Amino acid sequence: MAGVGGVVRDDKGRFLLAFGAEFVHWDISQVELMAIYYLKNILKDWMFEYQGVMIEGDNSNIIKALQIGWKKRKNKDITDDRLAFLDDFHQILFSFCSRNCNKLADICANLGVFNSFTWLDHFVKDIPPSFLSCLKEECDALGLT
Repeated sequence: MAGVGGVVRDDKGRFLLAFGAEFVHWDISQVELMAIYYLKNILKDWMFEYQGVMIEGDNSNIIKALQIGWKKRKNKDITDDRLAFLDDFHQILFSFCSRNCNKLADICANLGVFNSFTWLDHFVKDIPPSFLSCLKEECDALGLT
């Protein structure tokens, strides 16, 4: 069993939602991809009002493969319907970041092993204090309230 998770933020870094889910896996790279594919399940109509989406991950090989694959997809060289849900965004960016810079998503992935969830704001009573503390720390570092 493994968990996937992520945090959705706006262009200023403010929290919009978080998610986590469990998956059976045979390859850790597959888990990274499943986290990205899972985004399709949590997208809300209002998200398409944003000009673009940045997807960060801590597996550099997967991020590089997605960057190359997305470019080929846009050039019509390849089609991967698992990413078709991203076509509604004007701009897509796949970016590598270390796990230390992606602590909230890591917390969500660890929590997702036990229960699938989607938190649509940070006032949900089920959010554990460890997540809220990390969120506050990141917001303080960004100068957000």
